[in-house]
Amino acid sequence: MKALILSISLLFSLSIGGQNSDNELNKFTPFIQALYGFYNNILQEKVYLHFDNTSYYQDNNIWFKCYVVTSGQHQLSPCSKTLYVELLNPGGEIIDKRILKVENGQCYGEFTLNRLPFYSGFYEVRAYTKYMMNFGEDIIFSRLLPVFEKPKTEGNFEEKKLMKYGRWGIGKYPVIRKHPVKGEKANLRFFPEGGNLVQGIASRVAFEATDEIGNPIDVTGIVMDADKQKSAEFTSLHEGKGVFTYTPKEDKRKGRVEIEYSRKKYHFDLPESLPQGIVMEVDNLSYSDSISITLRRNTNTPVQLLCVAVLCGGKLNLQNSFFIRTENEETKLQIDKLGLPSGIVQVVLFNSLGEILCDRLIFSNRHHVLNTQAKTNKPVYFPLERVELEMTVTDRDTNPAGAVFSLSVRDATDEVEYKHTILTDLLLMSEIKGYVRNPSYYFEKDDEMRKEALDVLLMVQGWRRYPWRTPEEIAAFDLKYLPEQGIETKGKIISLVREKPQPNVFIELFLYELEQNELEQKIGLFENCISDKDGNFSLDFDLSGKWEVVFNIREKGKSKDHRVLLDRVFSPAPKRYQYTDLQLHIADKDMDSMIEDDEETEDNAEDADFDLFLQAYNDSSAKLGVKDKSVLLQEVIVKAKKNSKEQRILYNRSTSVTHYDVPAELYKINDSGKYIGNDFYELLANMNKNFDILDGALVYKNKVGDNMIPKPPLCVVNYGDRGYRKVQMELNTIKSIYVSESISAMAMYAPNNIKSPTGRYSCVIFIETYRKGEKMPISNTKGIQKTMLEGYSNSAKEFYSPDYSVLPPATDYRRTLYWNPMVMPNEEGKATIQFYNNSNCKNFSISAEGITNDGRFLVYNNSSFKTQIID
Repeated sequence: MKALILSISLLFSLSIGGQNSDNELNKFTPFIQALYGFYNNILQEKVYLHFDNTSYYQDNNIWFKCYVVTSGQHQLSPCSKTLYVELLNPGGEIIDKRILKVENGQCYGEFTLNRLPFYSGFYEVRAYTKYMMNFGEDIIFSRLLPVFEKPKTEGNFEEKKLMKYGRWGIGKYPVIRKHPVKGEKANLRFFPEGGNLVQGIASRVAFEATDEIGNPIDVTGIVMDADKQKSAEFTSLHEGKGVFTYTPKEDKRKGRVEIEYSRKKYHFDLPESLPQGIVMEVDNLSYSDSISITLRRNTNTPVQLLCVAVLCGGKLNLQNSFFIRTENEETKLQIDKLGLPSGIVQVVLFNSLGEILCDRLIFSNRHHVLNTQAKTNKPVYFPLERVELEMTVTDRDTNPAGAVFSLSVRDATDEVEYKHTILTDLLLMSEIKGYVRNPSYYFEKDDEMRKEALDVLLMVQGWRRYPWRTPEEIAAFDLKYLPEQGIETKGKIISLVREKPQPNVFIELFLYELEQNELEQKIGLFENCISDKDGNFSLDFDLSGKWEVVFNIREKGKSKDHRVLLDRVFSPAPKRYQYTDLQLHIADKDMDSMIEDDEETEDNAEDADFDLFLQAYNDSSAKLGVKDKSVLLQEVIVKAKKNSKEQRILYNRSTSVTHYDVPAELYKINDSGKYIGNDFYELLANMNKNFDILDGALVYKNKVGDNMIPKPPLCVVNYGDRGYRKVQMELNTIKSIYVSESISAMAMYAPNNIKSPTGRYSCVIFIETYRKGEKMPISNTKGIQKTMLEGYSNSAKEFYSPDYSVLPPATDYRRTLYWNPMVMPNEEGKATIQFYNNSNCKNFSISAEGITNDGRFLVYNNSSFKTQIID
């Protein structure tokens, strides 16, 4: 044991005043071993996505490039080979997904915004590896993108119409994500450095001032002690954040702070102070080569041996960690910061039990950013003219850098600004929690003002990306998911009735590729395995596209009626929007706004053809059963274009509140462990929380005023002429379901004897079955279970870039003029790309981002490139 203590002492810089015994260091030994083993042997990953644009319109493509990096040195990750990228609508439903094969830490893909029903609003794109889910949902990449309705005038992108946030869930579509919360008119939060105020000890206290929706507000104020005597004045430094020094009285009474905002005074209590404890002050600004740490304790706090640990990117930095004895009331030490990597550094003061006494985040800037330049072959361009753009990438010593990067060139007119980059997200935003309006500000210049503002930001939003764990928590940590090396098929075999795990079951898998061309030969694969003692099994495949999987489950050569539960329900819950997320800043316009639609727009704003139908419906005396009273009118000839069935189908799909891919929903229900058999009502109740089964009847809760009123739905199969209260169908015959709350739909499909369809019915369920010739899923039989396996998404569509040297001139309203996820500079560090201007672009917006194998960042963002465009 003594040799082990000696080795640990050598790893740490031992700085202990007075005589120390081996027994004192022995107390730290188990924790240091667990801490070092966990943080340094458990690799963690991060993901960043670079997009081709900052906002989108209906029917646009969202193009993106993915970077998967290790969390420490931010090098392209060699671990996970599978990345999940999901598109969520404003209500939080996953409406599209890509499973991408990661090669050298990179991959790319696209989404198309053509899903019906479509609703404008803030869509979320999130990306993660399954391995990342071991460490909590907070670490996944998430980006909100404004998606606008099609402009009424083609090419008028100044028109930016979004559905109002507050109308979600009121006759629109299901809302899964939680609604944002407003605060008071002025809010002030306090963050004592290190964690706590201690009585009688001077502490630096960071603060953050925000308005009711979370936007920063600049304030000035005064600090008063418990006796209401003024002890300090302060002014916010940047974005409502700042710092002041405060010494609590040696009792439990709290101090107060007074600020004035919008001609009104506000008072806030300071946090409660502890009767004993340690205050840690960290100075990361005064010295270029070191970090100064000062520990202070009051006389009530006993002398003890503590450890100061430094963690960088989730790894314990042994060279800069210290044992320290707090014999004096103030103790100082220095940490060499020249060897620290770029990014967030966590300084933790803890005792021999692993309990945190103080905690502080600081930023280490090693300036690992490549120099990137852009120039065009001429200063002025005409509409539809070919543009030649040269990008040059070098290191700090002007040596060519062979960094593969993604490049977007956009029309800068009326562009929605976005102040995040691969640098700000991977080094800063992925490590802290909360809203930062302009993270690029902290990296635009390396001056003292920005360094101080960044230091205060980390005092305020110093949430730990890597949660601190005690030895007991480290021992209990369950690494549920390993880095995927392919399409992972994991599951469990359980008995049908009692749902008990079934060990030593022989499992045969037959895989058949779907979605092939008629001329292609059908491809099939065969695999087998045996479930372990807990009924689990696991297989990996390297597959692309969608595959039908048939499980044949046998014991002792006989088919067994067991169930297969696949472990593929791991998608995170949608995050809560904050009001600060729902703001847009338009380039060259001095405004921040929540863009919403007009208050007058309601659900009853139906298509003109259906308004005529409703009028005819309400005026029909036959419909109302009034046959003894009639009025003879003069003959009138009405001419109108009859809607085709295809038009009605398109209309009913586009005005529905939601859509379900029934086979996918059935797989999801089965994977979650539920069994619904062939029950249509149970299917609907599991898919949508607004459906319920009351006394054996299906009802749908539609919102009327502030109440959710349950009423029966009307079922329409394949858009026939009439709806039905009840349907009995084999679930494997149903392809998709649309749920519509449209008044006109209820009126159109209601039986003739129903006087008030909206009083009788809550919604219309449009059931689409498989057409003749389409492959229909086969029902499960004894020992046979069928499902669908989704492999890697097929190659992304090629970005369309017209060539007007071949094509005739045309009116061109492209907003993204060029997108390339894999630009490869030559040996001189140069890359030349060509594209054609659109019809009315006046300025280019250029965005290039990437990262090298050794963790150097490539960032180039110019939202108003100097080349002039003339009509």
